Amino acid sequence: MGLIPKILKEVFKKTAEKPFTIHYPFVDIKPVEGYRGRIRWKVSGCIGCGMCATVCPANAIVMIPSERTKTKKEPQFIHYKCIFCGLCAEHCPTKVIELTQDYHLYGFNKEDVKIEVVE
Repeated sequence: MGLIPKILKEVFKKTAEKPFTIHYPFVDIKPVEGYRGRIRWKVSGCIGCGMCATVCPANAIVMIPSERTKTKKEPQFIHYKCIFCGLCAEHCPTKVIELTQDYHLYGFNKEDVKIEVVE
């Protein structure tokens, strides 16, 4: 059997099968267990200790002055620098930082991509 008939046979076989791709914007995709997506920060439980900023390997968290916490400092998340390692959530003593399964992180400017802040 020649090369051309083998190729044609494969082409006709593949056209009858279901496609491998998913039509992403129209079909919602469920992330796998343990996926680390958008950061959620619960302001009310934060004590402003700065542990999250200390352990962040990408320097995506800086402590800024604020009146909302006991230490008068709160974390500011620079989302476009985040590598989604989860160390901030793991080391937070009050567990107010978590990584959600939201993978819709997009925007026209890098500053448009924000964390989820829960008051």
